[in-house]
Amino acid sequence: MKSLAVVVVLVLSSWTHAENWDNDQSELWNTVAQSWVDDVGETGKWPDSYVHDNVVAWGSEWPIPRGKNSISKWTRFGNANSEVLEYELFPLAIVVEGNTGVAHYSVVVVRKNHEGKHKRRVDGIIEALHRVKGSWKFLSLGGFTIDDGD
Repeated sequence: MKSLAVVVVLVLSSWTHAENWDNDQSELWNTVAQSWVDDVGETGKWPDSYVHDNVVAWGSEWPIPRGKNSISKWTRFGNANSEVLEYELFPLAIVVEGNTGVAHYSVVVVRKNHEGKHKRRVDGIIEALHRVKGSWKFLSLGGFTIDDGD
């Protein structure tokens, strides 16, 4: 019940913020959302087409921050050993100053693992992006678990 309340608050917050976004915030969010489409769809564009060469990622599942090569390696492993059945993004706040932006959002994901078991998870995500030649590139990726489905 606690996780349902969290999701309801996140959904209501996302509608309020999105209505007031300027062009930079909307472009940044569109990049974030499209990166999920390409990652989940296994188009081959994530992460290489989206991340800055100097990207750093760190989350609750990793013991230390990692770079672009590690992100690519583990994306390929995840694609080969699990499947995203459904996901939904809930944008909460986007701040853009010049060519730097930070997106705060939540995601609900249902995956099927290598054993065929389904697992639902809710994460909070904080990502910093840098605008390079007119397009946004992920510079820092971070997140935390809100509800791991257990």
